[in-house]
Formats: sequence, structure tokens, C-alpha cells
Amino acid sequence: MLRGLQLRDSRQFSSSTFTATGFVKALPNAIRERLLRHGKSRKFAKGELIQQHGDAGEGFWHIVSGAVQIGRYSVGGELTLFAVLGPGESFGELAFLGEFPRLVDAIAGNETTLIQIGEAELEAAIASDGRVARILLKGMAHMVQQAFDLIEAGRNLSTVARLAQALVGLCDQGEGEFVVHITQQELADLVGVSRVSLGKALKILEMEKALMCRYGKIFVLDQAALLHKRDG
Repeated sequence: MLRGLQLRDSRQFSSSTFTATGFVKALPNAIRERLLRHGKSRKFAKGELIQQHGDAGEGFWHIVSGAVQIGRYSVGGELTLFAVLGPGESFGELAFLGEFPRLVDAIAGNETTLIQIGEAELEAAIASDGRVARILLKGMAHMVQQAFDLIEAGRNLSTVARLAQALVGLCDQGEGEFVVHITQQELADLVGVSRVSLGKALKILEMEKALMCRYGKIFVLDQAALLHKRDG
């Protein structure tokens, strides 16, 4: 359950930190198009609940447009944010394939269009091409590996390194500047630190000209610098 966290509207599938396998994106074009064509299209308004922790895991979701916040609501109604997913990513496969209740809450971060893929659609795709099952299994294995990586990072990395890791995941892989649409409180929740600690870490990276902060946005200026902080 550990991919996702890209917030750019024009994002493409890439590695990140929490919840999407990218299974649909990894399929051969013809199979992917057929699978999505037979799925059920759903639209959600900003703030609308898509799935709730404990719901039956019936089907999984592919994001066509918009953004989806993945987290867990507390008893008091506060959301602990785990990830923000965008177009081309998918989520919900784990509960669906394992036939157990949903592990997380999912909320539309803005106006969002999703395609829900159920058992009939997935079985048809697997029957049509043996590569589908292989891609799906690789995605599930990658989830497990990412889970262990995240646990290890939480134990050993500094706040600055954890922040750099999250920001790298928010950007497409490559060179150039990227705009990440996320509030500092959402980013603090994602990294797992207090708002004050996050602010200090952001200031360090801003002073090193790796990024620039604006209200509701972070301009990533130097991905190489973030990679160095993450790995150093």
C-alpha cells in the first residue's frame, strides 16, 4: 500500500510513499483501455467520502482526474493523512483482493472522477492476457517492500530527510521545477511530524534553495538536492 503522493495535475505514474500500486497504469495499453472502459465511472465533489475504513472491499479505484486523500479518521473526526493520489494511480486493491474490510478512508481532495473496477472486470482482464496476473502480483509484492522501507525510514531518518523523501515522491521523476499543491499541515501529517517540526525542516531546505514555500504550494526547485538529503 505504498505508492502515490503525487499532487501535480499533470502527473504521471511514479514511485512515492503510500497507497497506490499503479497496477492499472502498468498494464499494456489495449488491456488497460478495455479494463477502464468496462469499469463504472463515478464523480465525487471536493470533500466527499469515497470509501470508509471498515467498508467491504468491493472493487478498487482508478483515478481519472482530480486528487484523492488517503488517511484515517479518529474517533474525534480528525483525519490523519497518509497520502494524496492523483490521475493514473489506483487504490483499494489490497482490501479487494484480500477480501477484508477497507483499511483507510478516502476523500476527494477536489472534484474527482474515478473508475471502479470489480471482480468481473478484473477476471476478464486476467483471462485476456496472462501478463495481467503477473503485473498485479508484482504490484502487491512492491507494496510489501515499500511498507518495510517506510518503517525503516521512520526509525532512522531525520525530519529533514523524511521530508525530502516525501517531496521526491510528490514529483515526477526527472529534472526541472515542480509545483506541489499541498498545505503544510497536510505535509506534516504525511511525514508524521508536528507542524512546528515540519516548518523548521522546510526552512532548512528553503535556505538551501531546494524548494520555495507559498500558501498551499511548495515549489520544488532542485530534486537532486532533495535526493541528496534523503540518501545522505
